[in-house]
Amino acid sequence: MRELTKSMMSYTWAMSMFGVQQAINLITPAQGGDQTAKCGQSFDKVTDATAKTFDNATAQAFKAGDSMQRAMVDLMFGGFLAGGLDPNRWMRMGSDAMRQATDAAGRTAQAATDAASQATAPTSDGSGWGSMPR
Repeated sequence: MRELTKSMMSYTWAMSMFGVQQAINLITPAQGGDQTAKCGQSFDKVTDATAKTFDNATAQAFKAGDSMQRAMVDLMFGGFLAGGLDPNRWMRMGSDAMRQATDAAGRTAQAATDAASQATAPTSDGSGWGSMPR
């Protein structure tokens, strides 16, 4: 328990320092590049390292949610601002966002169902929970 507590405290401290470093990156001129690109790369590295710790169901849920969030950002920055007042474009973007959201929800539900099936399946030696009676 002691080591778990130390690890959790180290993680929260590291995340605090990460935030400070990214704030510095945004206000400090980057050598040969864009400050926001450097900051974005740092966030991508942390995201990748975190995602590598997920089991299959959590990874599927993360991918679905991440896709949906990225689509919403694209919609906000590229869609409404660049599309002006064209209602046809808004309808297409809304339809695409809904399709992506339902696809993501379906993938998440399937991953959760697969994980639940694996958790309740009997093991080869006959131990484990097995399937539940009706």
